[in-house]
Amino acid sequence: MKKYKFVVFGDEWDVYQVAHRDWIEDPEICYISTFRPSGFLGLINRVHLNPSINRIIPLPFKSCWNGYCLKNIEGAFLCFLVTEHWLRMESGLRLLPYLRRHFPNSRIVCFTQDMVATIYDHYTRRPIDLEYLQRYADLLISYDTTDAQEHHILYHPTVFSSIDVMEQEPQSIYDLYFLGRDKGRLDCLVDICKEAQRRQLKCHFLMVEVPKSQQVKCEGITYLDGTLTYAENLRNCARSKCLVEMLQKDASSPTFRNWESIMLNKRLLTNNRAIIESDIYDERYITVFHDTDDIDWQAVAAGSGFADDVNPYQEMIKPVSLIRFIEDHLHIQIAHS
Repeated sequence: MKKYKFVVFGDEWDVYQVAHRDWIEDPEICYISTFRPSGFLGLINRVHLNPSINRIIPLPFKSCWNGYCLKNIEGAFLCFLVTEHWLRMESGLRLLPYLRRHFPNSRIVCFTQDMVATIYDHYTRRPIDLEYLQRYADLLISYDTTDAQEHHILYHPTVFSSIDVMEQEPQSIYDLYFLGRDKGRLDCLVDICKEAQRRQLKCHFLMVEVPKSQQVKCEGITYLDGTLTYAENLRNCARSKCLVEMLQKDASSPTFRNWESIMLNKRLLTNNRAIIESDIYDERYITVFHDTDDIDWQAVAAGSGFADDVNPYQEMIKPVSLIRFIEDHLHIQIAHS
């Protein structure tokens, strides 16, 4: 059987540069992180594709940049994976019809890595059009089980590459670690932090972009004015025994905290009760809670229950798992290392 070349329209965001590292470093896979050229051409590109400018004066021919991105892509058998970063530009770039027109024998897979209702097109300011995507895509996949059921599309968890041992710390400094915005979660996090302190456990909760008027003073909670680099976030994860995951409303699938806990062999404290029914649930490293009164603090303090610093669920979330998922559903073989 002829093997398809895998072309990933990924993201230059540092989180995905870590999560997708296996694809990025695979010589048999082409990873496209941005549509922006360098130099003067890049300046023209920024102006041409700027959403604010286009909402005032819709500039034509934005799809011309597709050819620039794909100028080195050759072959009759190609499988394109288009991620959320590119789907947000679709009304301007028209990447999907371009791929169908110029690579008629290819396979196209769209992967949403956020709730569909929250993925807004940069130009129209409306949620992405699933019916439009389905006209061009051979597969449409969501990272979230609830979203997949609601929209009748396939489900596969967000993928995450192995984290180098050099990124890990030799000794835990914190007992619990959280990073994120408020999104209605601050009160619960304050309760967790206070109860942890009562039990002489050390918290390192980093809250991002919380207005000063809404900040609650609590030892163990730090309010950041800006964002944190993902490399620094990983260092904090590696220094902690337990990572705290708090899902946003209506979400039901694991977040990056879950993947980090697997790859770094940490315990996960999560309010995602749906995870109990998932393939990656194991009470040896996951503690599920509804409110602070039902947290198993003994498990939290102990950290991960896996020996030898290896979580056996790592293979289920590596990028190659999504490749196999696509192969099974499209009945093709994809070239990869």
